[in-house]
Amino acid sequence: MPQLTELTTYDDVMQSFSWDRLWALFDGDRERMNLAHECLDRHRDRGPAISVKFADGHREHYEYTTLSELSSRFANWLTTLGIGYGDRVALVLDPGKAFYVSLFGTIKRGAVAVPLFTLFGPEGLALRINDCQPRLLLTEQRAEALSTQFPGIMIVTVNDAFWAALQAVSPVYTPDTRAADVAVLQYTSGTTRALPEAVKHTHRSVVTLMIAALYGVRLRPGDRYFCPSSPAWGHGLWHGTIAPLALGLHIASYAGKFEARRIVEALEEFQITNMAAAPTVFRLLKNAGVHDRYRHHLDKISFTGEPMDHDTFAYIEQAFGVTPCSIVRDHGSRRADRQFPGSAGVHRQTHRPRQGRPRLGRRHCRQRWPGLATPPEWRHCG
Repeated sequence: MPQLTELTTYDDVMQSFSWDRLWALFDGDRERMNLAHECLDRHRDRGPAISVKFADGHREHYEYTTLSELSSRFANWLTTLGIGYGDRVALVLDPGKAFYVSLFGTIKRGAVAVPLFTLFGPEGLALRINDCQPRLLLTEQRAEALSTQFPGIMIVTVNDAFWAALQAVSPVYTPDTRAADVAVLQYTSGTTRALPEAVKHTHRSVVTLMIAALYGVRLRPGDRYFCPSSPAWGHGLWHGTIAPLALGLHIASYAGKFEARRIVEALEEFQITNMAAAPTVFRLLKNAGVHDRYRHHLDKISFTGEPMDHDTFAYIEQAFGVTPCSIVRDHGSRRADRQFPGSAGVHRQTHRPRQGRPRLGRRHCRQRWPGLATPPEWRHCG
């Protein structure tokens, strides 16, 4: 029987899916699981893990072996600092080696990683720091200001001394966490409620996430996947980083101020075949008008987080030769186009986006990716 990653038709997914088969994609089980092991350690022999395109134009590549070893060193380093199970570690870092090493090293240790957007001002950062009360905060800048603002927290700057400290500890660490332990604490943007909300994600969250990854983003073995969303937010962390790494894919990310030229450079340089981003990213690409200067290899594009306007939708089809897709549920809000787990298959719009809000409770009509037939009951919804 084919694995869930090999299913290509809606009927096959509906007939073959089971939670036991989904769990079979992982080394952990319902009792014991570690997210860092699932994303890095078990893929040590797969070669490239992450490529990062930076706003200044340079790029960096990190192997699975390198990230696995350095995250183990980080976990051991946390142990020397007295940081253990359940302690919070705040990461005020852009995508790059330090971010991925500290993210997965914290998770490997059994502590709780708290990724925070580097462009937060003092008030926005204080809201989140005062709420989660981390033992340690890592940053590449503003260390003196942060130490003054948060005197009770250990502030560590990522510099040569930091990397030297990691080299002084063992590169071997065996994680020991329960599947239900909290691995990541991630804050909402705060745009849909009075204050940002802390969302607790357990190690086993990756299992549920994989439904949307396989049948929403349609991640498959061999994909070269790019999500330029910041991993400080849910899309960039879970759909952009954790889900594809758990499948052993070679992924790409973006660090720094948005530059349309750098995004399309990344598509060419990393030979990206599958891209997921917010419609805002595609609108900025459209307005920049730089896509025709570069070669691309895209055959899958998905969007999430907000509705997509007609002109941007048409631009993607014209510029990349790919029809963008999204799985949606209508909640009558600005997040109506967010992908959601729990609906087998991969959807693609058959119509141009229309003006106005969708009505609460209605399901948009969607066409599947090539080879995935739309269920009969969805073909005439409107």
